[in-house]
Amino acid sequence: ALEHVKERQQFGRPIAEFQGLQWMLADMSTQISAAQGLIYRAAASAGDGFPDMELAAKAKIFTAEMAIRVTNDALQLFGAAGYGRDMPLERMVRDARMFTIGGGTAQVLRTLVASREMGRKLPQTRDGYGTDARSAALQAAE
Repeated sequence: ALEHVKERQQFGRPIAEFQGLQWMLADMSTQISAAQGLIYRAAASAGDGFPDMELAAKAKIFTAEMAIRVTNDALQLFGAAGYGRDMPLERMVRDARMFTIGGGTAQVLRTLVASREMGRKLPQTRDGYGTDARSAALQAAE
């Protein structure tokens, strides 16, 4: 995206000169750096074994959601040309969406983080709001 905005001309000048696009690029770069920091911290917690689950969950949540934001912003910078099947960005946009699902959804990982922060296991339910009717019936039957 950075190379594209340096080369793309609009109104007789590179679109990289537009302040709004500069801010978008700055936000994208900042988010990528923050994600890298979380990933490195989670990886370092592994030592010779597994990483700390809470750090890994935080890194996964932030990084997956950051990937969606950054690829969507890159697509905005490219315009319609960025979404053509022959463009690598089109695949990146699709892949970024998958990151939020594979390896644990953000909702499940947020429950893990909240449980660790609160120092207790939090209940997980199918609907996310409380015990659904089927679960209540099963509990009553026990």
